[in-house]
Amino acid sequence: MRFTIPVVLILLLFTSPCSAVAEAGYATIFVYHKFNEPKSPSTSIPAEEFESQLSYLKDNHYNVISLPELVTLIKDKTDIPPKTVVITIDDGYKSVYTHAFPILKKYGFPFTIFLYMEAIDRYPDFMTLEDIRDIMKYKKATFGNHSYSHQRLARWPKGMSRKKYLKLIEDDLIRSRERFKKILGVRPEFFAFPYGEYNQEFVKLVKKHGYTASFTQDPASTGVFSDIYLLPRYASVGSWAKMDKFREFLLTEPLNVDNVYPPYGLLKKNPPDRIEGRITNHGIYKNWSIYVSELGWIRPEVDNERGMVTTKIIKKLSRKVNRIGFTATNTETGRKAVYFYMIILN
Repeated sequence: MRFTIPVVLILLLFTSPCSAVAEAGYATIFVYHKFNEPKSPSTSIPAEEFESQLSYLKDNHYNVISLPELVTLIKDKTDIPPKTVVITIDDGYKSVYTHAFPILKKYGFPFTIFLYMEAIDRYPDFMTLEDIRDIMKYKKATFGNHSYSHQRLARWPKGMSRKKYLKLIEDDLIRSRERFKKILGVRPEFFAFPYGEYNQEFVKLVKKHGYTASFTQDPASTGVFSDIYLLPRYASVGSWAKMDKFREFLLTEPLNVDNVYPPYGLLKKNPPDRIEGRITNHGIYKNWSIYVSELGWIRPEVDNERGMVTTKIIKKLSRKVNRIGFTATNTETGRKAVYFYMIILN
């Protein structure tokens, strides 16, 4: 799991915790991977740092709810309570059981583990069936599917026909679902995209296979307006696992952006000519910026009549994956609001 957004730039997205006003109704979903594995700094968090985060949530009266609870709120279009947080963990590494699970039980918090199905009970770095069964005894634990092979399935292999590409994804979804049901006794309800990467074909197949919701690693919070099949999560790993970053993520609001161009997923035109999005309640925001991983921050044009934020793009993109972000300051709360999505070169 890698991020292309420079840390020094992401600091511009957030306001100081001291300037925060009344809490807005949104959820911050965190995703973790490994615990206490210093040889994997880009995917691991020290157990002490993890406990500090949970302690902060408890001491500051955050509303830590289960992932199924949040999905129900979004599906029902019910207001998300202030200071809501959801904890998720991807892959199912052994360190989840040995280091994270005891801490989560200590604080009594719910959490969801997305399992890399080929690796579970087969590879030495991953949890065994006994580990999973022990976690299942904790009534606040839930599980989701993280694919069978953990390939970059959103990247269409060159020269592969559409029929074969869709079959590649479909076969993985079927194999992972079958093994998930064999191990846990139920069909998976939630899906986390491997490496946080997705495209429109992939999302359609996830829907077809009956998943209630699916999750990315786009760095943003979640509102009741969020696309339930593209729910963003903040990765608490590496330098993003520090407490100052953790607090900043908690204080960042989701931005309601729709009608984006180019649309998410495989880029059909390169350069795309422009990047634009229509902003709901655009009148309460100021200090607009658009971000492209490959290009950095860009000052956009703002059409207040249509609520459109736009910038021209004349340079051909070369990165396989780019995250596009819209950022602004909410004049009513004084906070930064962000929205990110992903485009992929075919």
